[in-house]
Amino acid sequence: MPHKVLIAEDLEVMRKNAVSVVRKVAGESSEIDEVSTGTAALEALRKKSFDLVVLDISMSDLSGIKVAESIWSERPSQKIIFWSQFSSESYVRAIGKILPDDAIHGYTLKSEGDDRLAHAIELVLIAGHSFIDPTIKGVRRRLQSKNDALTDIEYETLLDVSVGLNDRAIAQRRHISVRGVQKRISSLLSKLLQGETDHFKESVGVEVLNPRTRLLCIAFRRELILAEDLKEPEREMLEWLNKGIYNNEESET
Repeated sequence: MPHKVLIAEDLEVMRKNAVSVVRKVAGESSEIDEVSTGTAALEALRKKSFDLVVLDISMSDLSGIKVAESIWSERPSQKIIFWSQFSSESYVRAIGKILPDDAIHGYTLKSEGDDRLAHAIELVLIAGHSFIDPTIKGVRRRLQSKNDALTDIEYETLLDVSVGLNDRAIAQRRHISVRGVQKRISSLLSKLLQGETDHFKESVGVEVLNPRTRLLCIAFRRELILAEDLKEPEREMLEWLNKGIYNNEESET
């Protein structure tokens, strides 16, 4: 049987793009309903059932989160993928409050492209597994951390560095100057260094690292980012460095 999918997105170009991704993953025979408002999404859901709902998280009339809350209050097993322009802390908190136990759902970012949305659809709709974008996982880890809480901008900076973007690429992505990027990196490094031990600051091999690598090393050590968040050339080095630091500290106690 063809899959039945509802797509709620207020921008037509994005909505049509999502339709093409769904057809690519779920098959050309998929039955896809398109709506441009959250209110229309709720009306569609009252009239028929869907195997999957793809929700723009920030529609003007009724947010995707409000739509999901209404759906899940009646049908907690409904599969939903949240599609967001931003990895906002407020969105992550709001979804956490309404998410049913064992719900199969997804949360992915529009800025990560069609492949990420396709992967989310494949896992949630086809395989029956939840999918959370790596950036969103990072925001959740940050919210769960009791120490050195980072702002959204600070965490975005950390993720941009972790995936290997240079200053100019980050400036274009975040619509700020290259100097502004450098200030963000320097400020974040200073903030994280304040909570580090003297042993870490003085460790041979750490002090001589460039600011970007020092930043990643501290974040990796504190699990603000994980190995899976890093670009391949950095991953092996940071795993080795992290292990070396812990071994040195243990040998002195």
